[in-house]
Amino acid sequence: MTPLFVVVTILLFFGIEWIVQRRKAGKVSSAASSMRSADGLLFAPRIPEGIFFAKSHTWLSLFPSGKVRLGIDDFIATLLERADVILVKSEGDHVERGEPLLVLSDNGQALTVRAPVSGDILSANEKLEGAAGLMPLDLFSNGWVYTIQPCKPDEFRSLLLGNESRSWMFEELRRLRDFFAFTMEDGASAFAAIQDGGAPAPGALLHLGPEVWKRFEQQFLQAE
Repeated sequence: MTPLFVVVTILLFFGIEWIVQRRKAGKVSSAASSMRSADGLLFAPRIPEGIFFAKSHTWLSLFPSGKVRLGIDDFIATLLERADVILVKSEGDHVERGEPLLVLSDNGQALTVRAPVSGDILSANEKLEGAAGLMPLDLFSNGWVYTIQPCKPDEFRSLLLGNESRSWMFEELRRLRDFFAFTMEDGASAFAAIQDGGAPAPGALLHLGPEVWKRFEQQFLQAE
């Protein structure tokens, strides 16, 4: 009964009407779909129907049993190239929201991705370790990282769905443009692509130093 209670509680927090209205706004397939914002910026993140997104740039798929499967989103995958995945948690571990879940290492530097919800780790996708490039290739299928049983349904209030996810992605791209603007000396090529209305060049972060990686993590990968 506990998993069912978790699912019902989550749905109550969001409100059935809230979810229905966002799904009516247009079904989005898992294939990339070009979207243009009010100021002309072009970005093509994958935002599958029914998938929740967290401000730590992770996605969550809710199962009827109450468990969730999660991974990273296109925002991070685009900025890296062929990152090595280091799993911080194992099956049977407990994780609190905001705690490290995995580390993405590329070109000798690393980003820490944090948990969007609290819960118990039911399984970890160990196939990701030692298989650089698998995650972004099959981001919402074989690229999942953990399956978790949430223990605090109220944390789902901070998650995004449908149109809200798309609006947030556009805002994140604007923030990223500003972020690169402050580091143009080291990241001019990455910034130029965004300034021209395109998505960040693949591996854009690889051209930047460790201090920039640290600032990026602090500004874009926090769970709160």
